[in-house]
Amino acid sequence: MPTTTFCTMQIGINALTGVCDLMIVPTGNGRGRIAVDRTPVSSLLIALGSDRRADTDDVIPELLTAPAGTEGGLFSRRGWPGDVLLPDGQRLGNRFWLYERGKQDETTRQDVENAAAEAVEPIADYHGIEIDASAAWGTQRGLLNVTVSAQDYGVSAQVQTL
Repeated sequence: MPTTTFCTMQIGINALTGVCDLMIVPTGNGRGRIAVDRTPVSSLLIALGSDRRADTDDVIPELLTAPAGTEGGLFSRRGWPGDVLLPDGQRLGNRFWLYERGKQDETTRQDVENAAAEAVEPIADYHGIEIDASAAWGTQRGLLNVTVSAQDYGVSAQVQTL
């Protein structure tokens, strides 16, 4: 019986622009092909670089200063509509965006660290590995540095708060 091997297309980040893109491996004839990533790095980049849909009990940042009784618009909960296709209510991405009006305090740091762990949990389960998530306040006011690491790899993101 044939076995199926799942491969992930490799995603790289441009250090100058901070933009992610597919990596192309040159083939020698002036062309190239999409690189295959057998590490969790590409998955981690997607998890930290994508907005996850807010839960129904999450407070949306734009509603913090809205008059009482105001409800968010159609797209106020953000996220990827394709989440409905994922198994068992799984969701793609992170909820860092909910903390853009958060205070620079320990509660916000812990909440963002928990959001990072939540974002990478499906990746850890899929690959059968342990992924560590941490968050620390940077030297610039309101800038929270988030790092997730697995095996010998690490991926970082920044969360801007008030």
